Amino acid sequence: MSNEPEWRDVNPKNENLPDKGKIVIQLIIGGIALIVLSIVGRVIRPLGLGVGGFAFISGIMMLMRRRQLFYKPGLIVAACGFLLLLTTPRFGVVAGFASFILFTGAIGFIVFGLFKAIKLAWDVQK
Repeated sequence: MSNEPEWRDVNPKNENLPDKGKIVIQLIIGGIALIVLSIVGRVIRPLGLGVGGFAFISGIMMLMRRRQLFYKPGLIVAACGFLLLLTTPRFGVVAGFASFILFTGAIGFIVFGLFKAIKLAWDVQK
């Protein structure tokens, strides 16, 4: 279907637009999910411990696969799970620092996703 002339784009920069769109959506949804999970994890502590532990273990399992495809997402998931575990039991200063890092990372994901969306819209317009 992509080899047909109707589906080919004249601009070679636009060949991988669906992949770029997936990255934008993943960044924005990931940031929103991280904010929601950290808020819910702090309000409902057992749920926060469960979600944080599951995220940490699944991130470690992704890293153990030793595939280059799973390295960055596995590292991010493991780090977020670990920080969510630190945020939940209220370790004092460490909990506040972990919560700050989670929110900063989530806002960073959302802002980076919006910048990528603007760049994608600019590339499509050309």
